Amino acid sequence: MIPFLSSLFHSKFFSKGLLRLFLLLVFYLPFSAEAIPKHALPDFAVPSQRGINDPAAKLEKKSSPVRRGFFEKLFRPGKNVVVEAESGKKIILDSRMREAARLAERSARSRPLNRCWRFVKRALQKAKVVDCYPKTALAKQAAVELSQNHGFKKIDVKNPHDAPVGAVLVYGGRGAGHVEFRTETGFVSDHASRKPSRRPLIGVFVKALEG
Repeated sequence: MIPFLSSLFHSKFFSKGLLRLFLLLVFYLPFSAEAIPKHALPDFAVPSQRGINDPAAKLEKKSSPVRRGFFEKLFRPGKNVVVEAESGKKIILDSRMREAARLAERSARSRPLNRCWRFVKRALQKAKVVDCYPKTALAKQAAVELSQNHGFKKIDVKNPHDAPVGAVLVYGGRGAGHVEFRTETGFVSDHASRKPSRRPLIGVFVKALEG
């Protein structure tokens, strides 16, 4: 073995760089891991002594700082949105309306389907903003039904862009009219758009936080 190594080291194909690498692999690496104390290593470099099924290990994994911070930010409720009704009374917007707008965004199509009121109804019911499915057929009838049967309030907003996120905007005009949610990026009903409807605005409606 030794004569073989000697002939290999003196070979013209064996450079000084390869010699250094060979000596490093043979003599240094087996002792390098033991030479570094565990307290000097980052946490992820020290092998855990706990088993996979150890409840304490599972709890520690679930409550790691990065993951906890992420979910706290994701699910932390935002500040209450206060709006002014037409009567001048200040009301707090029900946060479920924002959820309804998000649900409508998820189910929205890429183009109008002439089913705006149906999509808004489904989102309101799924987010539990309304107790039962609204019965009116025309979009412009939403103004009366939401106010009389579902506890919505018309707020003092004339420009659709000024409506709070989650608010329901009802439009009149010819035909069935139109209805849509205000979202963080625009407006949504059966389709999403960055611009509001061009129809005449009947009103902006929200549901107040109960209690």
